[in-house]
Amino acid sequence: MFNDYMHSVFRKNGPTHAIVEPLSGDTKTIYTIEPENIKTMLHTKFSDYHRSRNMPNALDPVMGQGVFTSNGKAWAHSRSLVRAQFSTQRVRNVAKIEPYVQNVFKEIGNIGKDGWTEPLEVLLTFNRFTLDSATEFMFGTSAESHQVAMREKELFTAKKKKRGLRAKYQLVMTDFGTAFDIALDYVALRLKLGRLWFLADGFSFRIACYKVKSYADNYIREAAAHAGEAAKRAQRKEKGAAARDVVLETVDSDDRRYGLISELVGSYPDKVALRNQVMQLLVAGRDTTAATLTWSFILLEAHPTEFNRLQSNIIEHFGTESNPSRPVTFENLKSCEYLQWVISEVVRLYPTGPLNARKASVNTVLPIGGGVDGKSPVAVKAGTTVAYNTYLLHRREELWGEDSWAFKPERWEGRKAGWEYIPFHGGPQTCLGQQHAMTEMAYVLTRMLQRYDRIFSSTRTTNFENGIRTILVPKHTVLFQFHSRIPLAK
Repeated sequence: MFNDYMHSVFRKNGPTHAIVEPLSGDTKTIYTIEPENIKTMLHTKFSDYHRSRNMPNALDPVMGQGVFTSNGKAWAHSRSLVRAQFSTQRVRNVAKIEPYVQNVFKEIGNIGKDGWTEPLEVLLTFNRFTLDSATEFMFGTSAESHQVAMREKELFTAKKKKRGLRAKYQLVMTDFGTAFDIALDYVALRLKLGRLWFLADGFSFRIACYKVKSYADNYIREAAAHAGEAAKRAQRKEKGAAARDVVLETVDSDDRRYGLISELVGSYPDKVALRNQVMQLLVAGRDTTAATLTWSFILLEAHPTEFNRLQSNIIEHFGTESNPSRPVTFENLKSCEYLQWVISEVVRLYPTGPLNARKASVNTVLPIGGGVDGKSPVAVKAGTTVAYNTYLLHRREELWGEDSWAFKPERWEGRKAGWEYIPFHGGPQTCLGQQHAMTEMAYVLTRMLQRYDRIFSSTRTTNFENGIRTILVPKHTVLFQFHSRIPLAK
């Protein structure tokens, strides 16, 4: 696995080392897992570095330029517009998550006579959950990928012997979730190819991109039309008010009918730019949470002591689904201490972005890693790539102790992490959806352990092999069964 290889490289060459061109002797890339160096890039000397321009090229057919791919003034403008939408008020409204948790329960399926469900591929289920939740957040309505999942399965079964171009085209054009997955599969390959990103292309990719963009454009047109009419009505009543303020006030009174785009539409005269922004947020909100939920169950199933402790804490705080003692609210989730420790430990061991990089915009300096002892500053020439491995940073024994590779939620008791812990990055580019993601994961874990008291994975031997899609995910299929707290009536 890539991270195992990188672990051996860092053990051999030290926590900060350079890759040098053999002919010219120039430093091509500097690799680091030093917290101070990462802090310097992402915070102290943030303006000295920029994102690679290969990333926008690879992502462009799906999501164009936006808050996750732009640099400089374009990035600052995008972030300032989006930041306000991730308000505490939005995050606190966990009731909106419940319908999609119910869809998860439906996919898990019926309980057998022994109290267990049939095996389920959980990553796909969580992908549908997060896609439906994220599309409601963005567009005000869900993609309903759960509802089309069975139809998708039936179509694939019917075309099993001849999945030709026509069958694939039919499926992509009728299901946003399928088109979204195909587009991201291509994006993952384009990112792996680096400068050769353009080699990953094809008819399926372009059709998928068209479907995804059309889906977003439809809701943006409706939101823009609604906002325009609302502004006209309001302006007749409140002459003299700024048009943008009037739109926002009207949106508030209309309960944000079109989701986040209702609040952004007035700030983006260019609707393609708005679509790009929303698509980038959608990608971030879907894949990362689904992967982390999957890693959570993998770790809990392999560590029954921690699973039982988490289960006891959740039941103590909230009761069971059939006998609840307290509502599952934002405040109550935050107060469930061991639940928060578990989530923090999961994203420590399996950060969704295991490897990141920045390129030096100017000649600059990293504070540590040079000299014979590795304690001196390191000169960084403009154009040099500095890559930091979050996966290995989070597992350094010097920072986390001898048990740094172990799943140990109690390590978070009384601990306030610094730059040795960056699952959501840091500095000006800290993930805007951090609180939203943590809350959503806490809600799902709570609701599932209120309903099920045991979990079992028949794929345990391969569950921990990791792979890279656009993020860190299990390499192989992960199957789980769940045992109901309520036995079947005889």
